[in-house]
Amino acid sequence: MSTNTFPLRSTLLLVGVFFMTFIGRTVLSPLLLSIERDLGISHAEGGSFFLIISTGLMLTMLFSGLVTQHVNHRTTITLSVWVVAAALLLLALTENYLLFRVGLFFLGAGAGLYLPSGVTALTDVVPEGQWGKAIAFHELGPIFGLAAAPFFAEITLQFFEWRGLLLILAGAAVLSGLGYLRWAGGGRFHGSAPQWRQLYEILRTPRFWIISFFFIMAIGLEMGVYSMLPAYLVDARGIDQSMVNTLVSTSRLTSLLMVFVAGKLSDSFGYRRVIAGIVVSAGLATALLAVGSKGLLVAAVYIQPMLVSAFFPAGFTALAGVTGAAQRNLAVSLVIPIAYLVGGGAFPTLIGWLAERGAFGAGFLGVGLLTAAGIVLVPGLKTTGN
Repeated sequence: MSTNTFPLRSTLLLVGVFFMTFIGRTVLSPLLLSIERDLGISHAEGGSFFLIISTGLMLTMLFSGLVTQHVNHRTTITLSVWVVAAALLLLALTENYLLFRVGLFFLGAGAGLYLPSGVTALTDVVPEGQWGKAIAFHELGPIFGLAAAPFFAEITLQFFEWRGLLLILAGAAVLSGLGYLRWAGGGRFHGSAPQWRQLYEILRTPRFWIISFFFIMAIGLEMGVYSMLPAYLVDARGIDQSMVNTLVSTSRLTSLLMVFVAGKLSDSFGYRRVIAGIVVSAGLATALLAVGSKGLLVAAVYIQPMLVSAFFPAGFTALAGVTGAAQRNLAVSLVIPIAYLVGGGAFPTLIGWLAERGAFGAGFLGVGLLTAAGIVLVPGLKTTGN
């Protein structure tokens, strides 16, 4: 760009699209008990929703280059949020359980289509010297998506059933796509198809699998735990659903305390020390969800997301050291889909399966302790300069 003026309008329009692709998925968490009752399904089947969503997200992220090879990033971003809108519409209108699962897949597919093109368009429209600020703004999309989902559910369920909220969100997603297409700048160029030989070279790198483990656990603690937390707090801990929605909604805002300062922690102390501290503290906070008394439980609900959010700046710094600059985007396009599939999909499925066997809290305990145990892998990360 020829100007150093920060493109606030284009950035906020991208944040709006990111928010809609994110809340389209996360809103199913506070609605899960209502959906399970309406469809006549178990906690295990409800937990599997997030595995289906994560599968769609993983596949479109991995193969997004095949789309952007033919359609520019700007159009891909608009298409992604409209796919989310169509999926929400299908989920709201169908009574057929098979079609409902198809809708879940495309809900994830639309979200996965957004991520690579969204970051590309953002760095295209924002001057390079302001990328840090732009990425911080961009992260407001998922933060507010996680916070707003329980709030919207609590408000709208007083007037409509869960299907009504999905219809409202579908309409908002269509409008956000129109707004982006009409007023945002940037992204008027095509992407490239995946380079399979380079992907294979990355997969052969041991550090890649170590950092993949940490991203899996971080996404598991962020999205996997979030997906099943409302149902757990209501069913297993006996907290009123209205109170649960308030707790989960406001607790996500603690991430705002970290999003603009977490990178400084990595710069000041080195990413290995930050990752070591986060995996232990966030892991134990997650385990506390299972075994803590009511006071400690509420504290863990608020502290856990703040700790998890501090991982990502250090995690991406570590990931950048896995490959050279030319292959860095490929490493990201591999790690994030894997992390969402396992952490965001398999983890809530496992927690739901345990819930059906009277061990709802065991899922949170196991995920938390496994995360904390990951400290033994930290020395395997790249050590140069850290």
